[in-house]
Order: sequence, then structure tokens, then C-alpha cells
Amino acid sequence: MQQLEYKGTVIKECFFDRKNIKKFEAIFTQGNGYLGIRNALEEHYVGEIRDTFITGTFNKASKEEVTELPNIADASTVKIIVDEEEFSLTEGKICFYERSLDLTTGESVRSIKWESPKGIKLDLIFRRFVSLDNEHIFVQKVELLCDKDANIIIESGIDGSVTNSGAMHFEDIQRRVYEGRYMEYIAKTTQSNVKIIQGAVCSLNKEASAIPVMGRRTLANRYSIKIKANEKLEFEKKSIFFSERDKEFAHLKDENRLDEIKRESAKLIRELETQSYNELFKRSEAKWQDYFEKSKIDIGTDDIYVKTSINFALYHLRIMVKTDDNRVGIGAKALSGEGYKGHSFWDTELFILPYFTYTHPEIARTLLEYRYHNLYGARLKAKENGYEGAMYPWECAWVDDGEVTPLYMGADIVTGEITKVWTGLIEHHITADIVYAIDNYYRVTNDNDYMEKYGYEIIFEAALFWASRLEYIADKDRYEIRNVIGPDEYKEHVDNNAYTNYMAAYTMRLATKKFEYLKNNNKTLFDALDSKLDLKYIKECIEKRLPKLYLPLPNEDGIIPQSDTFLGLKKLDIIKYKNSDEVLGIYNDYNTNQLNEYMVSKQSDTVMLLYLFRDLFDYETRKKNFVFYEDKTLHDSSLSKSTHAILANEFDFEEMSYKLFRGAISVDLGANMKSSDEGIHSASIGGIWAVFVFGFGGTNIDDKGLNINPCLPVNWDFLEFPLVYQGTRLRVRVEKGNQVSVRRLDGKSAEIYIKGEKQLIK
Repeated sequence: MQQLEYKGTVIKECFFDRKNIKKFEAIFTQGNGYLGIRNALEEHYVGEIRDTFITGTFNKASKEEVTELPNIADASTVKIIVDEEEFSLTEGKICFYERSLDLTTGESVRSIKWESPKGIKLDLIFRRFVSLDNEHIFVQKVELLCDKDANIIIESGIDGSVTNSGAMHFEDIQRRVYEGRYMEYIAKTTQSNVKIIQGAVCSLNKEASAIPVMGRRTLANRYSIKIKANEKLEFEKKSIFFSERDKEFAHLKDENRLDEIKRESAKLIRELETQSYNELFKRSEAKWQDYFEKSKIDIGTDDIYVKTSINFALYHLRIMVKTDDNRVGIGAKALSGEGYKGHSFWDTELFILPYFTYTHPEIARTLLEYRYHNLYGARLKAKENGYEGAMYPWECAWVDDGEVTPLYMGADIVTGEITKVWTGLIEHHITADIVYAIDNYYRVTNDNDYMEKYGYEIIFEAALFWASRLEYIADKDRYEIRNVIGPDEYKEHVDNNAYTNYMAAYTMRLATKKFEYLKNNNKTLFDALDSKLDLKYIKECIEKRLPKLYLPLPNEDGIIPQSDTFLGLKKLDIIKYKNSDEVLGIYNDYNTNQLNEYMVSKQSDTVMLLYLFRDLFDYETRKKNFVFYEDKTLHDSSLSKSTHAILANEFDFEEMSYKLFRGAISVDLGANMKSSDEGIHSASIGGIWAVFVFGFGGTNIDDKGLNINPCLPVNWDFLEFPLVYQGTRLRVRVEKGNQVSVRRLDGKSAEIYIKGEKQLIK
């Protein structure tokens, strides 16, 4: 029997196995983009990870560490004691167990029939949701039935003893219980000085005695009650979360902010006390229904796993983004775990942002405004490295943190020495990735306001960085980009990574086009940016160097060299690693220096170039290079298989495409019970959507505009998905034989291309 079942709009944990609790904690994560709560069980177990995050509350645990998203006090624990026996699934007997997460409502429900070691039988139902209606609210409900008269104790509160893998982020703890029932917990981050204000109130459907219980960093209320056999006991808990970095309080002076938040939280907790779980859930559910109405994808297949996968992706895409706050990005693990410390990578721009750009452009804009705020750190990093313009950090956190990539990681498997992390130092392509995302967003949305306020400035500053980054090689009379890491992180310190060089050239060319456009069409903005950035100087730098930038071309065999040395590296039989369920398994046999010597890739690199720029090379060259590099790629990055699946479909490798697609949707949702221990893979989640819409749906944007040229899997009857193109909401349906129909839902008429033919969608 499988532990994880798929029900289309629901995922279900069918039985309890303590060894796999981290998997379900992560994939069952609940949130709303502001608040993320990992779905640890109400009772405690060895090996659990109880994570609760408020976006933007970054802090350094010590001077030696980089900033990370701190794990705030836990509010999800509910201790239940029946006649002096504490409820635990590792004791007594489990007669029935089932936990589900409804992907279209955000509600998690756990049903249990349990017999205690003394023979007392309990029926338990645990319900919980994080509100999409009010981002500050988390609500729980427990229903309990006992087969005999019993004394019940329920204890729940706010537990500040949690850490980030042992690192404590909070000090100045303040705890109070008002009027015997309103719990308040305030703590301050140790370095960034951000105060977190939490509250909770509990209620029961029967009279109970209550006493406050305080530990060293904990606060709880303990309720004692006698119930009769088969008499239902209902316990509800409403928890609230605020931080001093919350957008709605940002305008207040520092000395006034905490008092205002305390007043707001006290008011809210009293309002919640009068409202039931069901009332609060219905309001949240309505917001979920509205979201799915605009986002849903319908598939004509009987494969319930595939149907579940897109709902799983849409669910997590929604809860990973703060839709209205341009000071925060999306972490590589979203808000589902401590992996990658809550930092934003290139994952956002190239794997997650396309979903929002094509379906919720207002959210995409918020994420790109975040990158404008990151210019502070990007300019600082460029200056520190001896370059001009803006050099984006490989990992970003709070808007003015700058580069936050750790300098060191675990021990080298061969030498035993601490391994240096080079990505933050020499993986530079992110600066071009961000520009690509901005340009793609503009092509899809025609959002001139964004470009004028933010986009042009980022493009010009990024182009100046690349112009200053180029190295002139006198004996070859050309400019090169040396000593970098491309998307393939198994290759460090390489020269002329094809992806990086072409992306740099693209950025500089785009800047020169925007220079001429603004000069001729928006002189006021041109003059303002020229005064601020010295556009003429930037243009001169580009024109001096770009014509001589080395761009790797296909060799005599038609293969584009991934870097100067890649095609001369030793060959390696990678079948063992490619067929293994273990990610990064090759590190069991080779260290990073050794991998530099072999023709093996971690993830799509040159293939990524072919994916982003479909007109860079002719069809046959692109196809040949796809075959060559796919054969050498281990897909040890969660973002790799989706890209390869899309291109395999484009090149008519249907069987390979579908296999890669199944691999992509299995990264988190699959049967590997250890894949998501540190949190879900947000880039992979975005990649799932991309395979449906860009791959099988054939959606693409180029100089002509929006193109739809689908290629459905042979066993699908249809595929239907939404698009928003230049303000017009469309619904696209692809049927067998790749027949396309497009409906305009609202907005003006749209001119698009279907299979290369121009169509006006009225």
C-alpha cells in the first residue's frame, strides 16, 4: 500500500510512518505567502521539523553565518492527555489513520482511531488551515470522542523553544496571558532587531478549568475537563502572527510601530474568539475558489497522478508568494522548510515567474519590483568585485542585505576539508537572468509603467556590469568571460560558458535597443536616466566591447561547446547515477574538483540556452545539441527535468518528454519519501506548470508576439489552460490532433499566432 495517494484535488497520507514525517510536513505545508507553516503533527515526534515563517523577517544567528529566514515560535502543537495517558501514535494501537490536504481550499484534515496502552479508545479529527482571507490567521480544530468516561487535558499555546537547525534567532522574550485566555508572545530577532508579535486564543464546547503554563521560552493554556462516553469534545484554537516588517505598518515610526501592532493584534484575537472555525474557513475557501477559477488547468486524461500534479503546483505557487509586497521574493524552498535559508535565486525569474507573468501579471510585477529594490545590493556587489553597474547577488534575502550566499558548506568527501561555496562568488549569470525575465514580462504584458519606473534602470545597470566584466584577450583580439560557473554547477572556474556569454550579449544588445528607443520616443525619461546613470557612457562601453565578445559556435560536429574545456573532458558512464532515485548521488563517489574533469552535467546548461532562445540556432542544430547534452545530464537539480521535457516535446521525442515530465512532477509529489525533507522545490513547482503550458500547450513569446503551437501527449484528449496577454484574459483549449481554440474572457481583442498563423481573438 502506498503511503501517499493522489485524488486530483486532494493528496492523502494513508498511514502513519514516523520515518517519513518530514516528507508530509513539507508537501502539506500551509500558507498564504505572508505566513508559511510546515505541517508538523499536533503532537510531537522525534525527527520532526516544526517550522513557521513570516516572509521578510531575515536575521543572522551569529556573525559567522549569513542571514536566513528565522523559525518563529510554534503555535501548532496541541497536547492531549486522556486519563493520564498522553496521545501519541508511537504508543498504543492505531486502528485507523488518514490525513489529507485539499489543494483547492488549503485545509488539512487528519482522522484517527486510536487505542491507548490502557485500552481507552479515541476517535480524533484534527483540522487546520492558514487563511487566504486574512494573512495573519492560522486556525485549528480538534474533535474528540472517547468510548468511556474520561478526564481530558488539552494543552496548547506558543512555543518559542524552536530553532533553525539549532540556531536560536530570538531574544527579549515577553509573554502574557490577558483575562485568563488571550495569549501574547513577543520576541525580537538577535541581529536585524525585528519584533514578532504572536497571539492565540482557545475555546471548547464544554466548560473546562484553565490555567496558564509557562516554560523557559513557552506559553500555553492547560484545559481540564471530564467527558462522558461518546460525548463529543470540540477544541478550537485561533493563532495570529505579525511582524514589525509587515507592509501595513512600514509607514510608522520605529517607536510607534510595536504599540500599534499590539493594539491591532489584541483587537483581532478578540474578534476571532467570537467566530467559529467553519465561519473563518468559508471566507478563506472563497478566496481559494477565486484563485483557482483564474488559474485552473484541465486535462483530458484518466491519469489521476497527472491531474493531481498540476493542482499541487498551483497550490504551492500561490502559498509561496506575498502578492502585494515588493520587498520580498520567493525562497528556493518557499516557506516550507529551512533549506537554502529562505533565499531567492535565479529560480524565481526563469522557473517561477513565467507562471505569474502569464496568469497573474500583477503578482509578477511585484516580484520584479523586488529585483529593483535589490539594486542596492547588486551595485554594492559590483563595486566590491571591481566592476561597474549592478551585479546581482546569487542569493538574495531582505532588500538591502546584498550577497547572502554562504562561503562554506559541508566536508569534501575525498579530502575531508570544509568545501568553499563558489556560486556566490562566480555564478554571475543571474544578472542576465533577471534582465531576461523583465524583457519577457514586458513582451507579455506591455507594462510601460513598470519599465519606466524600474525596468529600464535594471537593464542599463546590468548591461554596464557585463561590459565591465568582459576580459580582453590580446592574442585573440576578443573579449571573453572567464572564471565563472554556469547553470551546470558541476563545472566550476570555467571560461566562456556558452549560456553565460550569450546571456551577457543579450543583455547588452537589449540595453542598446532600449537606449535608442528611449532617445527617440521618451526623451524626458531618457534624460532623467542619462543624468542618473550616464547612459551615453554605458552605450560607449557596450559598443566598444560587444562586437568582439566571443560567442561559442557549433564545432564541425555541430555541437556548441558548453565551455572552453567541456568537449575535451573525460567521458564517464553515468547510467548508475541517472537511473538512481538518489539526488546528488554522484557526490558519494566524486568530489567537486573531480567532477570538473568529467563530461557530466548537474542540470540543463547549454540546453537552457536553447530553451530561452529558440531562434539562436537552426532547428537541426538545436536538436542535435539537445540530444548530446541530455545524454550527459544527471538532472541532479530539481529545475532540470522540466526544461528538458519541454524541449524533448518540441523535438518530437514524445516518450522521452513524457518520462522527463513524470520525473519533474515526482520531485516533491513522488514516492521518494526523503525528497522534500528540507522543503518543497519551488523552481520545480514552477517547472511543472511550464511543461503543461509551454511544453504540451506550445505557448511561446517572440518578436511577433504570442504563439501557440501545441503538441499534446498521445494519451491525452485535451488540455485547457488560462493566459493573460497584454491585459486580455484568454482560455486556450487544445484537443487531439493539436487543434486549438481560444476564448477571450475579458479585455480587448487580442492578436496572437496559432501554429504560425495570425489570429484576432474577438
